[in-house]
Amino acid sequence: MGSDYDPQYQAEAAMKEAGRVDGFERQRWIRLAQAWLELARIREGEGTAAEQPG
Repeated sequence: MGSDYDPQYQAEAAMKEAGRVDGFERQRWIRLAQAWLELARIREGEGTAAEQPG
């Protein structure tokens, strides 16, 4: 499944936004960054599994 989004870049952008705001809004941006990082890990795992013969 392909996507035009780079999850690592999106996570970094969300963390930059988190640095610009306070309180609850900061927590929301941090959670969003964590979600993007999880997607990056999943995508990495899919690429590794696809490259292995088997």
